[in-house]
Amino acid sequence: MLQKELERRKVPKIAFPADESGRRERREEIKTVLCRELYGFAPDFPLTDESVILRKEENAFGGKAVACEIDVRVRSPFNYASFRAQLVVPKGIKKVPMFLCYTFTPAIADGCGEELIDNGYAIASLYYEGVAPDKPDDHLLGAGRFCRRNPYDSWGKIAIWAWAGSRLLDYILARNQTEAVIDEQRIAVVGHSRLGKTALFAGAMDERYSMVISNDSGAGGIALYRGKRGERLTNLAGKGSRLWFCGNMLNWVDREEELPYDANYLAALIAPRHLYVASATEDDWADPQSEFLSCVAASEAWESYGLTGLVSPDRYPEPNEAFHDGCIGYHLRKGTHYMGRDDWHRFMEYRARHNV
Repeated sequence: MLQKELERRKVPKIAFPADESGRRERREEIKTVLCRELYGFAPDFPLTDESVILRKEENAFGGKAVACEIDVRVRSPFNYASFRAQLVVPKGIKKVPMFLCYTFTPAIADGCGEELIDNGYAIASLYYEGVAPDKPDDHLLGAGRFCRRNPYDSWGKIAIWAWAGSRLLDYILARNQTEAVIDEQRIAVVGHSRLGKTALFAGAMDERYSMVISNDSGAGGIALYRGKRGERLTNLAGKGSRLWFCGNMLNWVDREEELPYDANYLAALIAPRHLYVASATEDDWADPQSEFLSCVAASEAWESYGLTGLVSPDRYPEPNEAFHDGCIGYHLRKGTHYMGRDDWHRFMEYRARHNV
């Protein structure tokens, strides 16, 4: 049933070769097309990390954790950018797994911080508008002005926010060389909605993440473009969101069937690491069926490594059903466009099961 639907929608195959050198070459081809046609290219000049801790609280969350406010400072030969982030590490645990969370508010993990700490996870919390404002500004504010850009394939804001997460990770891993508190093999990046799009792109570009989590990310994220309901490229081209992407994205508005990629290409870049996708039954704008089908279509990338992608029946999921057996995890939560405690507990269940 599901494969027939992919064929009906004419979703392109990922076509990963069976050998590692061939896969690596194909991965670079996919990165190039996604950056050129949708997200834009991030600057590739040398960077210097000058980050500092502004404040440290030894007894955060009632004494359960140590919390630091970090000023992430990045310098290039041409310019300088800075933004704030928070790192919270539970006490009494060696080699703590971590969530790097893109957030909509300055609150740690958008207010779910204590829940994650109580379950034994460290949190790197990055408020996205502290990096670059989510409004039309011609990329003249925040990290958007870090480098000159062209109107075609220079980075959009999703790429900017993703880049900022990697710069925060640079600092955390450098600090970890002396403090050794974070388990560097178990770092997940997570986001909801437009920040789910961001987490996916961050994980596709930065292979240091062991797991990538997309919650209700929709078009421009995990949902297939071909045959999609709700949010489409014409909506993403609107005033409020067109700066999330590079200028070339506008060339494909109302031409999704002709795209030289689909969302399964983005998902494939996460293989052979772990991918987790969460959808909601009433989130027609994101389109849970197209999000789920993308996981089905992406599974061939994991299979090229001799791994299993999504493990599920040959049907769409039922409300509140979860599939946790494969390298691609999935759940369909009953409800609307939202990320809450139920979603977080599914993410943690999957992480514990696969030790990622």
